[in-house]
Amino acid sequence: MWKKYFLLLFLISSIIGIKAQIFERVETTFTGVMQPVSTWVDYGETHKLVAYLAGNYYNNNSHFVISQTNSYYSKNKFKHTSNILPAIYRGDAASADYDDDGDDDIIVTGIQSNNQLLMRLYRNDGGNRFTAIKEIFTPTTDGSVEWGDFDNDNDLDILVTGKQFNNQLSTIIYRNDNGIFSQTDPGLPGVYNGNATWGDFDNDNYLDILITGNIGGNPYTAVYKNIKSSYQRVAQQFIPLMNSDGAWGDLDNDGFIDFIVSGETIDDYPVCIIYKNQSGLFFKDVAVSIRPLKGCSIDLGDYDNDNDLDIIMTGESLERSYTNIYENKLGLDFENIVAGLPGVADGNAQWGDFDKDGDLDILLSGVTICYDFIGDIYVNSLDPPEKEMGTSIFINSPMPSVKIGPYYYYIFSSCYCDPTGGNNNAYHMYVSNIHLQNKRYELNYKFNDLLVKQVPNWGDTDRGYRTSNGFETKAKAQASRKQVVESYKSTNFIIHELNW
Repeated sequence: MWKKYFLLLFLISSIIGIKAQIFERVETTFTGVMQPVSTWVDYGETHKLVAYLAGNYYNNNSHFVISQTNSYYSKNKFKHTSNILPAIYRGDAASADYDDDGDDDIIVTGIQSNNQLLMRLYRNDGGNRFTAIKEIFTPTTDGSVEWGDFDNDNDLDILVTGKQFNNQLSTIIYRNDNGIFSQTDPGLPGVYNGNATWGDFDNDNYLDILITGNIGGNPYTAVYKNIKSSYQRVAQQFIPLMNSDGAWGDLDNDGFIDFIVSGETIDDYPVCIIYKNQSGLFFKDVAVSIRPLKGCSIDLGDYDNDNDLDIIMTGESLERSYTNIYENKLGLDFENIVAGLPGVADGNAQWGDFDKDGDLDILLSGVTICYDFIGDIYVNSLDPPEKEMGTSIFINSPMPSVKIGPYYYYIFSSCYCDPTGGNNNAYHMYVSNIHLQNKRYELNYKFNDLLVKQVPNWGDTDRGYRTSNGFETKAKAQASRKQVVESYKSTNFIIHELNW
């Protein structure tokens, strides 16, 4: 009997292993960043995508803000491409062919190294030549920017939300009239650490708006209907979230776009919900088996070419940071494919077919649990689309019982701060001893309570506390803890024991 169970587990592990190899990291010249501003760009000549990645990182207590572009030149290899695109962070970028000349132009917004805010449009003049357009935009940070034709005049307008230089929150539409942009106020609240995104939920050929994020200390999620280029909030209430992201997409292939939101509630709990569109009349909230993340990014795309939208998400749970891919099984049923991508916070993941082979690849950036800065591209190896592996061997096979805890954990967190409340900032790591967890999140709460008492200004410096993976034995947990501590020491963190 145990031989059968072992064979079954081996087959399951083999299938998981195969899925984990769907996305393979390719060679780039990128320096990893956090709080990225990134997008794929179609240069129009070969129509192969170029990756633009800006952001910030730290090295030996020095702060750097950079701008990078990489172009695909041979099998699984990218090379550096010179560019005039700005070095910014804590913003967003969107590419589209606004002047209808066959190549992508770019709109960007964020913070420069001199702490000045920037919002600028770069017109693609062919190849690697961009011209900064002298339009008057109100720059924002910690928000989003997006292209879309909201007034149905056959040219692309701009939707932007975020925080202005005076901390005023705004959501603005820049209407495009024959290439000239003028600012309009759609009457929507501004949000930060969130986004505003266009989608036609009622199929009337006018772009409606989903908006979610922080509206000044309070979470917010709402849908606004486009009534002939003016916006009116729909009456239905949705779960208010902050440090959130939202995306439209027909997730159940019924002809009406649904939306997914993930973020944290006013009580700091991560939540992820899909709202199913009921024929354009109202939305039904659906509980899904998708890990809720805060400080997240969400992108939708059909990575496996089976004609439904899959999900890639980055962000943080109460435990740690993640990058997860969910395969759409239809019926609003999603399966984590365990892709093996590094989990990132303060990051972004974006689909894009850089080699034009018919399947979606990934541009990934952010900072990992060990403070490694990520700036990577992953190629999709499903070419042609993956065929279903036979599952009939499982139909009559009993599933073995699997142990579900309790497991051993340790908790840790870090900051660039002065724990005494002064101005002598440095990198600090706080780590607990090993504990057996019997109740979900009990160790997190205990750790956080002790941390706040020991570091009175932690509320201003906290980057979130993290939980290790669960271990069946204390010895394995101790070995893992030692490895993580040594990793932080190697990057000049000051280590603090927080034991109980």
